[in-house]
Amino acid sequence: MRVYMKAILAAAGVAALATSASAETIRVFANSAHQIAFEGQGGQADASLADAFERETGIKVVWETVPYPEMRQTMLRALAGRSAQYDVVMVENSWAVPSVLDKLVSVNSVASPDQTDELADIFPAMKGDFTQNGELKGVPIRSNPQIVHFNKKIFSERGIDVPISFEAMLDAAEKASYKRSDGASIYGLAIKPNEDLISIVKALGGGIVSPNYEVLVDTPETIAAIKRIRTLFDDGAIPPNFFSMDSASVQTLMREGLAAMTLFGDNYYLRFNDPNSSRIAGDAGFFAVPGEKDGSYAPTKVAFWSAALPANADAESHANGWKFIHYLASPPVQLQMALNGNGPVSITTLHDPAFIDAAPYAAVSEIALDHASPLLPVFDGTAQIQDTFEQAAVAAILGKETVEVAMSEVAAKIEKIIASKRPE
Repeated sequence: MRVYMKAILAAAGVAALATSASAETIRVFANSAHQIAFEGQGGQADASLADAFERETGIKVVWETVPYPEMRQTMLRALAGRSAQYDVVMVENSWAVPSVLDKLVSVNSVASPDQTDELADIFPAMKGDFTQNGELKGVPIRSNPQIVHFNKKIFSERGIDVPISFEAMLDAAEKASYKRSDGASIYGLAIKPNEDLISIVKALGGGIVSPNYEVLVDTPETIAAIKRIRTLFDDGAIPPNFFSMDSASVQTLMREGLAAMTLFGDNYYLRFNDPNSSRIAGDAGFFAVPGEKDGSYAPTKVAFWSAALPANADAESHANGWKFIHYLASPPVQLQMALNGNGPVSITTLHDPAFIDAAPYAAVSEIALDHASPLLPVFDGTAQIQDTFEQAAVAAILGKETVEVAMSEVAAKIEKIIASKRPE
């Protein structure tokens, strides 16, 4: 990777000077994935961008990382404060509701025209989610296309082929579930209830809320999908405590060889194959999320992150924060971060031979990007609808009430949320 670091330094016009002893500091709100993309896995010297950025700008980056489940509420509190806790915040697209965008600084107010022109290579739809009244409020710097990660050893031992439809994938999950000779339970599919339940419903032809705010949660397709998940639960194909699992616990099941499949961002392939942290290193494979028909692909969750400037910070903070964001968005830096496991936000990086060579999942990532579909419409009621649906779906899957009753009741609740919070 040294050759790419040299290219980055040359592109930035960085002289071979020692870092200033009086470097300024910026605080960046993020999670560990953002820091790893910038500094490299394990702080590899030939993959880290930290020293190059500090040499160029005299600014030292201090990462304040928060586990994903805690990020949204932490960010909302920080943006609502009278003074800024952070100079730059990483904002996921599902959080980019009007009330959040209101608290971010317009890129046009801090960038030169030439700098805004340099953002043209970023996928337009990603920029669109962070545009308010014609003003860009965040610069996309990381994508996270969801794909299926699977344990090739379990598939081989259980005689399972890579499925070409979603129903076949669920059948494979049931076949891959068994009790190991040492007594350990193996689960065919490990899921995160806050997002994967919706992904499964959509892959089976159902839905929760359409882009034009039509409630779909009580349709026959959605009811059938929840019943199918209930069957998986009854058959032991998903963990019995799935309803309390978060991202970290699902990753642990996969890395320990206790799950045959899971839905995660593409670059988790690198984590599941890391011999320093994963028992399944070398046996972790991947495939695109299949659709209803053989050979088709499902609507796919593609989370992406933008770097943004909090409006409650001062002008100096905005100036230094923009230097960092502009640096992250530059093509050579985007490529290096992609080589460090970051998901591309431009077609140029996605098709770069260096990225394709480093990321064997690149073609599957492009399939996911081509079939990108948000879990729900993004508005001020999104999080409430997601939580309300999750509670009802879990109750139905656990058998606490019938699927029909649970979905009918949650449909009425979602209608009320939409009525009160739908944008004009």
